[in-house]
Amino acid sequence: MKDFVLDAPNENRYTYFVAHYGKDFHKQTAVLNVKHDFSDSIQTLHVLIRHRINGVLGADTPSCYHILALAAPEAIPV
Repeated sequence: MKDFVLDAPNENRYTYFVAHYGKDFHKQTAVLNVKHDFSDSIQTLHVLIRHRINGVLGADTPSCYHILALAAPEAIPV
């Protein structure tokens, strides 16, 4: 059986996540994504996610996130 995630080119990776913020983190953003190389370290991925959240919510907004899809080979159509 072919693994469509592992067999996809490295440059075509998208990780999808939802950021939670507000009092007790009860509010959430829409699904956000970051594009990255599959060989990126976990630390690099977390930095990319944090930059994306800061760009959407602002750097001063306390937030956490939940990854929905890790390194999907294709972007989800908008």
